Amino acid sequence: MIRILQFTNPWILLFLALAIASPVPFRVAAQSPRPNNQSLPTNWGAYEPDGNIGSPGRREGGGTRGPCIRHSVNDKVMALVPVNGFGTTTAEYPTVSVYLPPLSLETEPEIEFVLKTPQQTEIYKTKFKIDRGVGIMSFSLPNTSNLPALELNKNYFWSVTLICNPEDVNLGDLSGNKVVSGVIRRVTPNANVLQELERAESWRDRVIIYAKAGIWYDALSNLAEMRRRNPNDPIVVSDWQQLLKSVGMEKLAQEPIMQPVVGRNQLSSAMSRDY
Repeated sequence: MIRILQFTNPWILLFLALAIASPVPFRVAAQSPRPNNQSLPTNWGAYEPDGNIGSPGRREGGGTRGPCIRHSVNDKVMALVPVNGFGTTTAEYPTVSVYLPPLSLETEPEIEFVLKTPQQTEIYKTKFKIDRGVGIMSFSLPNTSNLPALELNKNYFWSVTLICNPEDVNLGDLSGNKVVSGVIRRVTPNANVLQELERAESWRDRVIIYAKAGIWYDALSNLAEMRRRNPNDPIVVSDWQQLLKSVGMEKLAQEPIMQPVVGRNQLSSAMSRDY
């Protein structure tokens, strides 16, 4: 049984809430980001995927709308990744993000997340029922005994599928699905980056350090979490716009950020360690 401790100090409660809720690689601070003259990088040219992995990923889910997607300015499923679909992380169980467009009220869509090893062996798959609300969804790999941590310096392949008509899929018809994908590699930051992270005084310092080091997934997931918690903070809003613009996705900067879906509404999962 989990015991809930009671505190009279509201700042302690706020700190605990942030620490427990955060799915991102570091625990973000509760304070507003302090202004400084640093800016986020605008060139993700550091992301150069290995030549032997072929096309790293698909940022957009097809050229036409699926049967459950309503017409809007942003009416495609999109993976929040650099143009070449490749990015790095320092997390053993990282977070990826996708944009879900407005969906029809007459359908009951699902989301399927799949992770594959460098040898294209499927090691994790799960499905979620999803809300009708439009927005950016963040998904963190669960830290469980059945799912091994990402190994260092290896390219893993992930995909997110919007399943508009689950019944049709059960009958073998995949035509209504929209798939986006990317490649993620876990890395160890060099000594200078680690020292900078240790000296960082705010969440914004850390985001800038990750971004300047070319660690896309950590910069994105941490900034997305702060954007969700502080939707009206002008510094957070500006940084979020700048980061998305740096990869040509500025049209998504005003879209709301949904609650993280780690462990929410799981329908099924399949895990394997046979690699």
